[in-house]
Formats: sequence, C-alpha cells, structure tokens
Amino acid sequence: MSVEATEAQAIDRTREEHVAAINSGDADAWAAAFSNDGVQMPPNAPANIGRDNIQAWSGGFLGAFRAEFSLAPEEVQLAGADWAFERGTYEISLTPKAGGEPIQDVGKYITVYRRQPDDSWAMARDIWNSNNPLPGMPE
Repeated sequence: MSVEATEAQAIDRTREEHVAAINSGDADAWAAAFSNDGVQMPPNAPANIGRDNIQAWSGGFLGAFRAEFSLAPEEVQLAGADWAFERGTYEISLTPKAGGEPIQDVGKYITVYRRQPDDSWAMARDIWNSNNPLPGMPE
C-alpha cells in the first residue's frame, strides 16, 4: 500500500469518528476529533479556538438537537508530511430536542487535518456553511 493510501485511510478514520460522534450526540468525541489547538468555525457564530471551546460549543449544539449527519468528500489532498485538506459537501437533519419539525440543511465544508505526534490525523481547522439562503434572501 502506498504512503498516500495509508494516509488517506487514516484521514478517513478521523472523518468517520467525527461523523459518528455527531450522529451519536457525543460532544466529547466530536471535540476529540480535533487537535488540541484546533479551530472550529461554525456558520453564524464566532470561531471556537481550542478543544475545550470546541467541546463547549458542540455540547450546546448537541444538547439542543438530535443530528443525522453525513459528509461527502470531493477532494482530499496531502500538503507536505504533516498537513492535509479536504473539501466536500454535507447533509444534516436536526431534530430539536425541545420538539418541533426537523431542520434540513445541505452545504459545503473545508477541513484541514494535521498529523499528530502519534501519527494519527486530527482536525486542525473546520469550517462549513449552508447552501440554503438566509430567510428573506432571494434564492
């Protein structure tokens, strides 16, 4: 197996853990997919810098919603020995835990991965945004 294939499999594992954490409502596991100094950049909110802030925001998000989430990577590229980036699309259905109709969203994302000291890959930067127009905006 080539080095590129081995690294791609390791990045796939990190992505799969990230998706599984969201779908199981596990904010600790979601935050654990990030490097200690990771930055999570959710839409319509300030950036969450560092794993503790990522865990706090993710806990609030998953406390409010039950998620059905999927990612479809369209491009994964290694950038030197210790960095990789991924571009793709997502789909998510968020069911409010307080009751109400599910919120459906589709959008795009970029994730930057960084190799960790144990040779695993962690999310170093993650940004996503919706393809749906804001309420009141023309489509």
